[in-house]
Amino acid sequence: MQQKLFLGFAPTNTQKKYLIALQQTLSTHLLPEAKTVDADNLHLTLAFLGLVDEAQKISLIDAVNDLTKPTFSIRLNRFDLWPNAQVCCLKGNNIEPSLARLARQTNQIAEQLKLYKSGHNFCPHISLFRKAKEWRQGNNSPDLTIFEGLDKSELTLMPDCLQLYHSTNTPSGVKYQTLYTWALT
Repeated sequence: MQQKLFLGFAPTNTQKKYLIALQQTLSTHLLPEAKTVDADNLHLTLAFLGLVDEAQKISLIDAVNDLTKPTFSIRLNRFDLWPNAQVCCLKGNNIEPSLARLARQTNQIAEQLKLYKSGHNFCPHISLFRKAKEWRQGNNSPDLTIFEGLDKSELTLMPDCLQLYHSTNTPSGVKYQTLYTWALT
């Protein structure tokens, strides 16, 4: 049986509260059909792997076990809307070399295991909305004044672990279940 898997990093509970407040503020800048990502599904994606069978999953876990998984920080300070994916996200552009290396290595593992390979460069982001096709005021993203009144220190993520997630469709929407966790050192 195949599972839809991806590697990612979970925000802290405090950061989730911040992201929820950000979603509420940002929702006025999006068309009504945009749907917020559930708080339990908020994450920063390292690598989307697509459909993975059991043998590939075991090989994937073994390969990630062997990787150096360094700690890092990433400041998320820009909004973006990807119309093809219909995603509105908070992203960061200044990628620490250790995070960029980990992204390259996990993509190489995915390629070796014949898993999904993205045609895009790694872009650290947290999806805040799905079914987001355009900004309410044309194609202009809101400026950083949207952050006024919110603690900007919460924009810096410093995860302590990498997680393997399983994405499942349920009657109440997509749910992400953590299958495996690796400590960052």
